[in-house]
Amino acid sequence: MLLFASSLVAQQNIHGFIRENDTGEPLPYANIIFPDLNRGGTSNIEGYFVISNLPVGTHTLIVSIIGYEKQIQTVQLTLDTNLRMDIRLNQENIEGQTIEVSAEREKFKELVSTSTVTLDRRAIEVAPSFVEADVFRALQLLPGVQSLNDFSSALYVRGSTPDQNLIMLDGITVYNPMHLGGIFSTFNTDAIKEAEFSAGGFEARYGGRLGSILNIINREGNTEEISGNANISLISSKLLVEGPLPTGKSDLLKGSWMIAGRRTYFDVIANSAWKYLLKPRLNERDRADASDSIIPYYFYDFQGKVNVDIGSDHRLTWSSFYGDDVLCWNYKGSSSSNDWYDEGYSDPDNYYYESSESSLFDWRWGNFTNSLNWRWIISPRLIAKSSIANSRFRFGVDFNYADEGFSQSDYDSSSWQSSFGFDLFDRINDHSIETDLTWLMNDEHTINGGFQWKQVDFNLGMIIGSEYSADTSREVYLDTLMWMESKPVETAFYLQDKWSVSPLLSLQTGLRLAHYSPHNKIYFEPRLGLKRFLNENLSLKASVGRYHQFLTVANPPDENLRFLDIWFGIPGDRKAPRSDHYILGLEYMTDSDYLFRAETYYKSFDNLLTLKPTELIAIDEDGSVHIDPFNEFWDTDAYAQGFELLLKKLSGNVRGWVGYTFAETKRKYEEQDWYFPKYDRTHTLNAVADWALTEKLHFSTALTYSSGNPYTAVIGRSENWQEEQYGVSDYWYNQQSYLYGERNAERYPDYFRLDVSLKKRSTWRYGTKEWYFQVLNVTNHLNVFTYIHQTREEYDRQAREYINKGVQRAGIPMFPFFPTFGVKYEF
Repeated sequence: MLLFASSLVAQQNIHGFIRENDTGEPLPYANIIFPDLNRGGTSNIEGYFVISNLPVGTHTLIVSIIGYEKQIQTVQLTLDTNLRMDIRLNQENIEGQTIEVSAEREKFKELVSTSTVTLDRRAIEVAPSFVEADVFRALQLLPGVQSLNDFSSALYVRGSTPDQNLIMLDGITVYNPMHLGGIFSTFNTDAIKEAEFSAGGFEARYGGRLGSILNIINREGNTEEISGNANISLISSKLLVEGPLPTGKSDLLKGSWMIAGRRTYFDVIANSAWKYLLKPRLNERDRADASDSIIPYYFYDFQGKVNVDIGSDHRLTWSSFYGDDVLCWNYKGSSSSNDWYDEGYSDPDNYYYESSESSLFDWRWGNFTNSLNWRWIISPRLIAKSSIANSRFRFGVDFNYADEGFSQSDYDSSSWQSSFGFDLFDRINDHSIETDLTWLMNDEHTINGGFQWKQVDFNLGMIIGSEYSADTSREVYLDTLMWMESKPVETAFYLQDKWSVSPLLSLQTGLRLAHYSPHNKIYFEPRLGLKRFLNENLSLKASVGRYHQFLTVANPPDENLRFLDIWFGIPGDRKAPRSDHYILGLEYMTDSDYLFRAETYYKSFDNLLTLKPTELIAIDEDGSVHIDPFNEFWDTDAYAQGFELLLKKLSGNVRGWVGYTFAETKRKYEEQDWYFPKYDRTHTLNAVADWALTEKLHFSTALTYSSGNPYTAVIGRSENWQEEQYGVSDYWYNQQSYLYGERNAERYPDYFRLDVSLKKRSTWRYGTKEWYFQVLNVTNHLNVFTYIHQTREEYDRQAREYINKGVQRAGIPMFPFFPTFGVKYEF
């Protein structure tokens, strides 16, 4: 507080928030100018601005941002005035894309950080996507961001794996942010205000990850009236409603709220049709054994946000998310000896039996987050933000089977009951507290510092049990096959200074001190960023930084599908994974609203962990059984380097971007020399464009071309003949296996996909509606997901034996030609 004491000294300041008049949403990067003083400023991401050291007197204030009506006011400043002005701007009747132009220009001037992109909801919805707009799919079209295949929305950023990305929703960590096995991300696009993405060289306040930072910021809610939208796509339906808090006419208490939900509905339609239309047509016996559902899978998510302004200096924000994927199958059946007799069988001993069985397979995985944030404007130039948050991910498989029955005949009778079940689970419970201070020291220095505390509870286990009883006997078995539990604590302090050395040069220096409880060690993470304007429209950027990560996943290194991540904390006997980032780039903003960016990077990785292939089930010396899926790891080193180009058109009837990436990623460990991981792609070209054919009709397209991902090729087949003796006879059998070449030395064929979308807006009774029609993979290009192999044999009639013709290979494709459609209503 002594450090910030000078911020409380009285002087002439003006500060406040710039918001949209219709909804109350903050307007970032708005211009606030005193033309007679040649002084001004820009609003930040929350719409907040402060201009200090103004002279006493009457001055003209102009507030503007492209896309909104300019506001001009006369301001009277007296001695030692701290004037609070919250300003509302009315939207002009022009294309919304011009707002993006203004924001990009201000970010071009202000941001020192490299490799940073902000996507608003409009940008996310521009690119055609699988069924519905998805923020992860939009990010995969940016330079430096790769995907493993069409079936995964996981982000591979500049050589980093998905577990090395810090993904947050309103600042809360989300651990497995995907639905439907990775095809969709967890985040409902309709609720998103914007997505802040940093591919490397990120600021000192961010830590605990080696790869990238993605913070999804939800809409704040309409402060003026209740409004919303509904969206129906091919597989899901969505609803969002927002409005002001009912605080009456109170000037002390104001606020807004937003709630959004999404659920797949295909299972509801299919199961209802089966239960009420098709199942009744079965015969009585088949109908009794048939399940009531045929589609056992669905997912849903809900998210909400409430903002409460207490006076002019305090804001409380509650944010929450709850979502689950559910795969549940329930079966019941019965049988009796009458079934035999119905088919013509007879029994002279009058044998009779009845039995019934049931089984339940219930697999659920999902996230639940809650956070409470407090923003306190201590003074116009000193802002404190504090938060307490909880993020929980749970993955659980519950299987139960039971049967019972009895039998009788002329000689005896008996009855039995049996059951078997297991419970497999992985739970993550993240508790965090954070405080951040921003000191707008003067026009040259902005100092940011804070404290972060996080405890992550990991629990992975499997419990198995069975019971059998017959007449007077009973047997019970219960065992814990796997149990792993840890509660590591991460603590961090950070300090950063953004220094405008001159109008042409800015420096951003930072230091983060991190402590990890199992290591009982302090890790130093220096950060440095530089920005030098070569002229008004051209700037040179550079950044270096060190990063550590204290948790990892136990996923197979050569997986083709990344369905779920099994997280755990870095053990005390292992070093913390570390990465150093080196980034150099140029940015150029033309007068005709084109943004050009070129960046080159190098990232080193040390102390990574690669899971060894081991036996899943092990039997101890005492005969007990246990499951240990990841008890052994290889210490792994890696590096990633590349070059990226981005050309973005920000205005006009046609807008979009073209991105190119040249990248190389390699890894090595004790038993494996340097090799390409499965997600490495040498060349990637993405092009996204949106044509405004008319004011209400838009056509958009997304094109992706890339070199193939690496794979390990099958180069031959071996035969191993073995002899086994059965009684007095010998039996020979042939055990065949494939021979593999050098690890990931071959590449799949080049990848190509062209997607198109057509959107048409119109009005309806309560607002506007938008029909959209999309086609994925218009050319139906065969993109290889993986290869399957089989031994080809032909029968030789003369020799009367099968002749080996070698190994045959076939490719499994990714997404084919796939049309989708939907409609969105706004009210």
